Amino acid sequence: MRALTSFWSLWCKDVGSASFIGMGALFAVVFVPMALLLGKIDEAGFMLGFAIIGFSSAIAWQWNRLHAAEWSLINPGFPAMVRQQSLALIGVSVAIILASWIWLDVPLGYGGLALLLGAGFLWLCSRRPGNFYLSMVAFFAIVLFKPLLALAPILNILSLPLALVAWIWLDARLWHTRWQNGAVGIYCNGMTTGGFFLPNWQWLRPTRVVDAWLFPFSYFGGPAINAFLLLIPVIALLVSVLLKLKGSDTSFLHLWVQFSVMMSAMAHWTRTMRWHSVDGLLMLPLFSGWDDFCRRYYRAQLRFLLLTALSMALTAAVVIGLFALPIWLWLLTLMATVWGAALIMALGVFCQNSLHTTALMLLMILPLVTVDIAIRFSLKGEIDTGLWLGVNAGFVVISLLLMRATAGRLPRA
Repeated sequence: MRALTSFWSLWCKDVGSASFIGMGALFAVVFVPMALLLGKIDEAGFMLGFAIIGFSSAIAWQWNRLHAAEWSLINPGFPAMVRQQSLALIGVSVAIILASWIWLDVPLGYGGLALLLGAGFLWLCSRRPGNFYLSMVAFFAIVLFKPLLALAPILNILSLPLALVAWIWLDARLWHTRWQNGAVGIYCNGMTTGGFFLPNWQWLRPTRVVDAWLFPFSYFGGPAINAFLLLIPVIALLVSVLLKLKGSDTSFLHLWVQFSVMMSAMAHWTRTMRWHSVDGLLMLPLFSGWDDFCRRYYRAQLRFLLLTALSMALTAAVVIGLFALPIWLWLLTLMATVWGAALIMALGVFCQNSLHTTALMLLMILPLVTVDIAIRFSLKGEIDTGLWLGVNAGFVVISLLLMRATAGRLPRA
């Protein structure tokens, strides 16, 4: 119990682990119950998976931090304390998984696979600290859980025991290693981006053109957000084809809306993490002053909104075509994504810490629920198409005006 008394200061006041724990808590406490209220058991499983991966990423961050800081070598009790707190976090994750399965009927496989994926992610980080950059790949891999469980239903039973064995194996091997030079760079980068970055893979180099187009907005987020936004249509195509091959009629269109809108929240998350570096940026001969920086940042946000809209236009076309949904849902989905992302970017300029950006993610609920309810009613033939399109068009106008009104409200570093 004594080892847990420092959990708040060690985990929740550290930029990297606090970001992942905050995201995990948000999905576990808010998004899982919301999905259950909508009667979406599988979606609740996805949200639970997000929470578990968030907690696992926080553990991986603390492991990297432990092996990056020299002072941990002269304090023998510190690694043991981090180890005990990591085990406690895994215990909480297992309790959440079992509670969701027993009392909320969430399939056990979602939580088990997420915990197993988290163990694999930590193992990769232990092999090479640079693999921590794969954290967002782990988050997006969750969309493959349903097709995987459909192909191998036995995983609903085996995934959690396998995950527990993997974590026990990791616990016995990962906490006795020494300081690693590679972990230092990960820790320093993570302190300025909240751990949200991508490795320098050759096939990601085309995103540099997009990064330049979105500057200075992309200066804070790096290539990760843009790359994943561009990859969403490809991931949606892969998942949709797998679902169709198994005879599923669940399109998950509303989840793709959530992922697209979430990228806007992630952009402001990384901005708050490295906002202290804006003074150095302003010293370069790029801007004529603070007002000029705010104007260019606002224009870059509009370009990012356009990129989000193009990504969702392709994604919605793929999903609606494969699942034979009504054509008008394509326009509704596009508008819901635009006003959801615009609303988050309009209010995101006020965020100054990870707590603010975690609360900002709650706005993802609005476009997600809008698209989900529209799909349900359209399949039943109980919907006024003109009214829904008109209301969402109004939301688009309001959100764009709100973006314009908050264009110069960025907090000074």
